[in-house]
Amino acid sequence: MPAQPSPTWLVLAWRLPTGGSTERVGMWRSLRRLGATVLTPGAAALPFTEELEEQLDWLAQEVEQHGGDAWVLPVTRLPGGEERRIRARIIADRQAEYDALREDAMTFLRRAGEHPGPGTDADYAVRLRTENELVALQRRFQKIRTRDYLNAPGRREAATTIDRCLAFRQGISRKLTPVTDSVPGA
Repeated sequence: MPAQPSPTWLVLAWRLPTGGSTERVGMWRSLRRLGATVLTPGAAALPFTEELEEQLDWLAQEVEQHGGDAWVLPVTRLPGGEERRIRARIIADRQAEYDALREDAMTFLRRAGEHPGPGTDADYAVRLRTENELVALQRRFQKIRTRDYLNAPGRREAATTIDRCLAFRQGISRKLTPVTDSVPGA
């Protein structure tokens, strides 16, 4: 018997009972957090990993707890055109997130004059607000990077821009660490 090919994609198909939108919005948010691309109002796809399969299993259980039906389907092959479309959508979604993050980091840099420099006697609240803004940029980058399964091209530019923000504020807090992309060959 020939060996079974390994799955390359996961598809979650679900149907929630008609009625309240709370469950639908919760499902949409959960899938977005995972980085899934929605194929139809009741199906989404992700590249296969065991961790993502487990996450989708949990979502399927939630759907069933709300009286719906859900299936997690490991897929070994998609027709070439379909796979290209799904890949392109996933990459475009991450690219849009990186672009928005980069723009927020550029806004921080444009407001450089408003931020207290390291070692200044600026108001503690102003320093804390600046520190929190930088930490938030770093966290957003890490969250996007976690769901960037297909290496969207905007990752490096976003990391470089955030590092420029950190260089500007170097020394404000030990919590701030460089976000420079350390993925080999990236």
